[in-house]
Amino acid sequence: MDKRFTKLFEPIKIGAVTVPNRIYMPSLCTNYSGPHGESTTQDVGYYEARARGGTGLICIDYSCISPEGRGMMGQRGLWENEFMPQFTRVIDGVKIRGARVTTQIHHAGVDAMVAQPVGPSQLSNTQFFVTKPLELSTEAVEQMVDKFVAAAVRAKTCGVDMVEVHGTHGYLICQFFSPLYNERSDKYGKDRALFAVEIVQKIKEQCGTDFPVIFRLCADEFMPGGITLDYAKEIAKRLEVSGVDLLNVTGANYDTIDYLLPSMYLAEEDGEQYRFIKLASEIKKVVSTPVASGGLLIDPVLAEKLLEDGTLDMVFIGRQLMADPDWPNKVKTGHLEDIRPCVACNDGCVGRILSNQPVWCSVNSLCGFEFRWANEESLPKPARKKKVLIIGAGPGGLEAARIAALRGHQVSIIEKADKIGGTLNLASVPSFKKRYRQLIEWYNTQLNKLGVGIEFNTEATADLIKQAAPDAIIVATGSEAVCPDIPGISHAAMVDDIMLGKQEVGQNVVVIGGGFVGLDVALYLAKQGNKVTIVETLPEAGTDMEITVRLSFFKSGGLLDKYGITVMTESPVVEIKDNGVEVASAAGSQKFIEADTVVCAVGRQSIPFSNLVKDIDEIYVIGDARTPRKSHDAIHEGFTAGLDV
Repeated sequence: MDKRFTKLFEPIKIGAVTVPNRIYMPSLCTNYSGPHGESTTQDVGYYEARARGGTGLICIDYSCISPEGRGMMGQRGLWENEFMPQFTRVIDGVKIRGARVTTQIHHAGVDAMVAQPVGPSQLSNTQFFVTKPLELSTEAVEQMVDKFVAAAVRAKTCGVDMVEVHGTHGYLICQFFSPLYNERSDKYGKDRALFAVEIVQKIKEQCGTDFPVIFRLCADEFMPGGITLDYAKEIAKRLEVSGVDLLNVTGANYDTIDYLLPSMYLAEEDGEQYRFIKLASEIKKVVSTPVASGGLLIDPVLAEKLLEDGTLDMVFIGRQLMADPDWPNKVKTGHLEDIRPCVACNDGCVGRILSNQPVWCSVNSLCGFEFRWANEESLPKPARKKKVLIIGAGPGGLEAARIAALRGHQVSIIEKADKIGGTLNLASVPSFKKRYRQLIEWYNTQLNKLGVGIEFNTEATADLIKQAAPDAIIVATGSEAVCPDIPGISHAAMVDDIMLGKQEVGQNVVVIGGGFVGLDVALYLAKQGNKVTIVETLPEAGTDMEITVRLSFFKSGGLLDKYGITVMTESPVVEIKDNGVEVASAAGSQKFIEADTVVCAVGRQSIPFSNLVKDIDEIYVIGDARTPRKSHDAIHEGFTAGLDV
């Protein structure tokens, strides 16, 4: 074992149960369950992979205690005994590999995706759900306590080592805590913590005092009038007395969901990175119960330090275990260079969940498909070893090369630039996207280990391809910035040149294009102290952004406000001049915006390739070469091409 991480792999007792290490995979909604809430084979493969990867404690994603409380269409159910056989299969797959296992018992309350949600009062959030909830009667709340307890009993019967009560993220228990949701006049309003306390106490009564109970605690809703840290400290002390064996500290609700599920854009903001860990360290000061927390943790050195200095007793590693389920084993053996980094994009996981789709991972195409292939070593070997030529070393080409080589093909890449990465080299320029640089480094390491040859500064030509004589070609030539037909376009700089530092930028900047690329470059330049205005033809900007990322930009006090970025929608550019741009308004008038620099970020177009590969029978076209989109599309298509070739 790598001696740098002794504390991380030290056992810990949670109540009467010993967990083999201090790595906790928290509940992460997957939407893998069936339409009625039943566990599936997809669940089994997904959780087995994380157990096999060395995680000490795995929380099977949230299990709903009553049908009107389902938070997602693909959420697991635990309100009836009929769910137990399939659920047991998931638990067995984890425990047989040496990990300890829990599940989170949950009710979404006013945030449930049902026709008539229920809650403490007739109050809801403002971001996602607008249906007025039905206020639970006192008797109904007492029955709800019993439903939580019954679900815990079912979970114990199925074989979990402990159970986690979901008391954060703006769901039902958190709603009872919160003055924003709970305006009751009965005992559950006069004592807002009573609902949670009764649940914990009765679980202990029914399941036994030696059956550990974890409580996922909201330490701050980050909203005026909501749960505060001081209030959460008092709740934590009461929960400890009621019998909680581990406090898992997070925060936020659906109105502050970008804090709940922070993306790369918040990772470097002052006070944003590791905000849950800071809250947990304060909670730990007032309780003797072990405390866990995390959020955006991918660095094992930091994880070790948090444990070593006593900030936390366990670290939860969430999205990183989607990106690389073998993170614990790679850390334990010191193979840090082989850890595939989570880039915190939120596109594959959070964005798909909030769209009621099954989760996947932007950088790990195998995530969710472990029921087909347990790991990449299990991918089918080709019937015939082929000579595979890949044109382009962007994210799609790199992934295609990696998978094809893993399967046993002879793989080579030709790349016209002097380094790998393609458009990721543009995306990774801003400091808030530094995780993309880590991803490029990871690909470089993996391809070197696989012996994939790369010819840099080499333009693909028909003669070169003919000379290489490949059996198959994967075209990953990527894309280039669109140069629109706007009068005076010669006065504008292309976004690629700005990101690569090929053109100086003045103090006043106008960015043409309000998609995610335009917003990226705007934030990048504004953080350098420039005054930035975005002009967008459409009625809304940022429509191609993942929902939590868009919230981080556009909410009151968000990134646009913080860095003084102005966004003008329904403002098509009429003409670009040497000192600014003329834009039209919906009313038909025109306005001139002064600018020292005008940046064109209106989209991308595929780089032509068809004249290169006329005489090759087996051709795959992937990523932006097929049609410009995001990097996760290229990576997933690269995986598929590497699998199919």
